[in-house]
Amino acid sequence: MAGGTDMWPVVDLADLLDVLDLAEVEPARWFRARNVTSTLPTTLGSQTLAQAVVAAERVVPDMAVQSLHGVFPRGGFADRDVDVAVEVVQSGRALATVQVTFRQDGREHARALAMLSVDEPDFLAHGTRLPADVPGPQDCADLPCALLPWEVRTLGGADALAFDLAGPPTLDVWMRCTKAPDVPVLSRALLAHGTEAFLGPVATRPYPRAQILDRGGRGKAAMLAQTVTFHRPFTVHDWLLLRCESPFAGAGRMYGRIQVFTQAGDLVASVSAQGLMRSAA
Repeated sequence: MAGGTDMWPVVDLADLLDVLDLAEVEPARWFRARNVTSTLPTTLGSQTLAQAVVAAERVVPDMAVQSLHGVFPRGGFADRDVDVAVEVVQSGRALATVQVTFRQDGREHARALAMLSVDEPDFLAHGTRLPADVPGPQDCADLPCALLPWEVRTLGGADALAFDLAGPPTLDVWMRCTKAPDVPVLSRALLAHGTEAFLGPVATRPYPRAQILDRGGRGKAAMLAQTVTFHRPFTVHDWLLLRCESPFAGAGRMYGRIQVFTQAGDLVASVSAQGLMRSAA
């Protein structure tokens, strides 16, 4: 059955990794990049978030991105190179803040604010645990998702997001990427890219195709802002569970949250996002 992920463009892993290899134009201040090749005429916000992670850690190499907030006020042109400007807002011994701006022909189309941190010992330590009854990746079926060029599984496989079926605005998705280099910054970048894929499909999951058509059909959908927080180190070479939920949709907007767990049950990242979703009528 066709599902909500069919609306995403096809992304090739080698192509995605190549666009994350930013070319330095001015040391620690200015990079040039290109966009992934896809069927969309505009840049992908997910790719922009991934590039922001890489740019921030290139400028502050002794720290790792701890939180990233991206806003996408307008679409960039997918077929043009991008100037990636990085401004260090603050840098200290334990924390740094940088602003990453994406421009084409002097026109800004995305901006991200990243906070970076060194590793510090725990003072207090607790975290939400993955419930023991959540089906593991071995119990799930493949979920084709063109935007994510790696292994993706969920209970029920493609049927979980079938257009003609309705379900709760939640979804548990396992993913791993063993074909990318096992480098921490790439794990953070690829996870930032991967967490956008299911926010729209989960928001529309309670509504079968007939209801969507009765409302005028699904029209324009786009991510407006997204925040990713990394809690603990992880690698995308291991299975990660994305627990996705859409607590609200209305007024032409959709809001989503994701908690990311390791297979051992540890919470390693959290995501929240606000998107645009309008009727085609």
